[in-house]
Amino acid sequence: MRVPQENPDVLEQDGTRSGNEEHCSPSGRAQEASETHQCRVIGTGACVPNLNRYLVYFVHRHLEYRLAEVEAQAAATGIADLPGGLTENLIWERPHGEILDSPFWYLHLPGDGAVQKLAQQIMLSKVFLEIWGEGDSWEEMCDSITSYPAHLKAPYAAEDQSFRFVVELWGGTLQIPEQVAFINQLEGPTQFKGRIDLQHPQHKFWVIMVVAPELTNGLPKVPARYYFGREVAASDRSIIKRYELPSRRYLGPTSMEAEMAFIMCNQAKVSRGSLVFDPFVGTGSILVAAAHRGAYTLGADIDMRVIKLGKKDGGGSAVNVRTNFDDYGLPQPVGLLRADLHRLPLRPGLEEVLDAIVCDPPYGVRAGGRKTAARDYTPRNRDTHIPATDPYQLGECLRDLLDAAARLLRIGGRLVYFLPAIPGYYSPEEVPAHPALTLVANCEQVLSTRYSRRLITMEKTAGYDTSAAEAYHTASGPPSMAVDKLHEHVYAGRNDKGADDLA
Repeated sequence: MRVPQENPDVLEQDGTRSGNEEHCSPSGRAQEASETHQCRVIGTGACVPNLNRYLVYFVHRHLEYRLAEVEAQAAATGIADLPGGLTENLIWERPHGEILDSPFWYLHLPGDGAVQKLAQQIMLSKVFLEIWGEGDSWEEMCDSITSYPAHLKAPYAAEDQSFRFVVELWGGTLQIPEQVAFINQLEGPTQFKGRIDLQHPQHKFWVIMVVAPELTNGLPKVPARYYFGREVAASDRSIIKRYELPSRRYLGPTSMEAEMAFIMCNQAKVSRGSLVFDPFVGTGSILVAAAHRGAYTLGADIDMRVIKLGKKDGGGSAVNVRTNFDDYGLPQPVGLLRADLHRLPLRPGLEEVLDAIVCDPPYGVRAGGRKTAARDYTPRNRDTHIPATDPYQLGECLRDLLDAAARLLRIGGRLVYFLPAIPGYYSPEEVPAHPALTLVANCEQVLSTRYSRRLITMEKTAGYDTSAAEAYHTASGPPSMAVDKLHEHVYAGRNDKGADDLA
């Protein structure tokens, strides 16, 4: 990513930090040099030549996922070249006040077209604004608007242009009369000559006020600030409600909630025409999100009952994985296999056929993962036969998952999966690796006071080499992880409802 050459506070070639810029994890939190990072972050107010400056107004959810999701979509749309190196076309600027949990991040991009591409699929942003003015007080913001170059205002301020104001108090609410009072004060600074159209305006302008930082209501404590800007693009979060779990007829105890399923697909760069595989398909929640994005979907599960039999819904009708696709009017999966990752029924030599693998592996809290057992017998009836299974520790499962991803993903394809991260059972050094895969993002989701999980995103950056993979696995030793003892940890003493989220 480009850093202004005239700014002396830059990151040196050797990776040392000097002043105004830092490498960071995709969560936006400052990290040590050894941590994975995708973005370059510059200090507030720094100038970036050849790029436009925008304000990203994020929703206050999944804080560690916000920057990573934007970067994934930048890579998916061709705006940024990740993870092959720091891109010239996307630079983050820290929020005012240096509060990294703030929902107001600055983003430098080539232009409005790039912003509109990004906003189409992002789940964790509200709106992208071209800032015309900002300040620590209302008066300072209005002065800043007045000083904004007239030739940049002109296309939106002409008599033949319609517009609308959106006034928002962050962390609070404003009554309509209060909003109108603020809007009336903008007439002088903006000098708009067109008409207000509340239904179908040609342009939207936002006023965002952060005026009571001491009233956090669980929100980060950010300094007072006033922002005014033109809406360049807004994200559509309405699909979350459309696909929310209570509306589905086929559900299980570990069905992925809609918002997270879409975030996972965004991290995997899923788009129209992608071929997406979930090897732990369950009730198909992740594939539903992928299908909505226009992907071809493929699922597998070791449990024959999930794939073939399903269950009865509240009305007594038979439902299964395919039911949800029918109910939403989505294309059916191209295939649903009774299979497990340890013994995938694929022909030898099959490689680089998938665009993404997106899944939620079994963590083994309530019921440990299972794999097909090696038994020397012929079933009497293959239609009703349920193969015997053996315990499947998470360490072994993830080694199989990464190896399958290294074989089956095309170069540039992504693997996205959840890893449990309980204190005492998680270490960054234990995150599985593979010589053909590059770690792109590692974002935490807190589930309760005792449990969390991390969304791991990896990208295939090298062709599969059997000898290199075998040598790596040999050097790494047995695929055991501390989290393999998670079941004993959960049930050794007190119960916690967060265990259900990790099952």
